[in-house]
Amino acid sequence: MNAYNPIANNPTVVIRRLWWFEREQWQAHLLRLSAEDRRLRFAGVTSDEAIRRYCEKSEPFSMTLIGAFVDGTLRAVGECFLTGDDWPRDAELAFSVEADHQGQGIGSELFRRLVIYARNRSVKKAYLVTEPHNERMRRVARKFGMDLSLEYGELEGRLELFWPTYSSVFDELLAEGTAYWQEASARLLHWPQD
Repeated sequence: MNAYNPIANNPTVVIRRLWWFEREQWQAHLLRLSAEDRRLRFAGVTSDEAIRRYCEKSEPFSMTLIGAFVDGTLRAVGECFLTGDDWPRDAELAFSVEADHQGQGIGSELFRRLVIYARNRSVKKAYLVTEPHNERMRRVARKFGMDLSLEYGELEGRLELFWPTYSSVFDELLAEGTAYWQEASARLLHWPQD
């Protein structure tokens, strides 16, 4: 078992970048979040209608989604928003994991993939904003070396990223390729037999 990534040996979990046409699955995931998990993700009470508007208004050229599929269903999503027009760019990172799948390392792996994705797009600073008592988010942020501070009643995390390297690009390509191979293998195993 991989000590850094406890889900690495779990074939039922596939983590990959989402295509924009899969946005409805992302919306369905957000709508399945409990009231508490919605509050932690969006830093406030969030209605179904607000989630629908959020998903509909999201811009595919400034936002990238990385999803965790458990047994073929999207159960967690990491979001990377590229902000500003200056170079190098900054990015805001966020993620949500459905209650039944928390505490299994999925959030940590999503966050790791978000950081690599941002780094490989020459993002210099990544940040996140959450409620001060969001202990799971706080642990993940600390694990990846984020500087945390309390700003105006919200917990803000900042992380200076290194420039992309051959290794970071290879890491991203390998992770994406592995995910597509996992999905293709699963489809073949469930292919109808004559």
